[in-house]
Amino acid sequence: MAEEEKLTGTQLTIIREMLNDTLNQAATSMGDMLRVRMKVELLGFGDRPFDAITEFDSLGRFRVHVVKVALKGQIGGAFYFLINGHEVELINSVSLPQVISPGTNSQNRQMKKGFMTEIENMIAALSIAEISDFLGIELLGGVPETIIMEGGLINDYLIDEMVDNKTAFHVTSLLSGVAVRIAPYFVWMLDENFIRTLKLNT
Repeated sequence: MAEEEKLTGTQLTIIREMLNDTLNQAATSMGDMLRVRMKVELLGFGDRPFDAITEFDSLGRFRVHVVKVALKGQIGGAFYFLINGHEVELINSVSLPQVISPGTNSQNRQMKKGFMTEIENMIAALSIAEISDFLGIELLGGVPETIIMEGGLINDYLIDEMVDNKTAFHVTSLLSGVAVRIAPYFVWMLDENFIRTLKLNT
């Protein structure tokens, strides 16, 4: 990124406030859906290179669910909701009706998958609305896409997505249950139009 396009300390402070507000709303909304208390941790953000999430490397061949929502409008990029397989099962066991949770047939599996997609879609929609209001632009989310892959492949996947999205600004956050042991990651990837629009408005 050209030096003149980098964000100033003041702009990063403004963004941090927006991110904290947005992510706290996301944690509250997710907690309401799951009927559990959630807290949020902003792990990193900015226009520097992406830091790998080392926790996924330690999972090896254990499965991780990735729900991706692409952005449409004046800013390009995508949101990613990443959660390991046993946490998905835990969420389903505490949130879905018991008649559904124990089942292994294809219909039950589809309902479980759909529930995680619904959570991500809600969090992404909330975040898109906050960015739109923050920058005064129109921004929409695409149809959620769910991918299941080995944990050891996640960071390579995210790095490839960074390139494909022409990412100029990214956010990494962790949404964790207070009493229920779930801790999905929520990652933003935004292109240079985010930075250009922000600089025009600050």
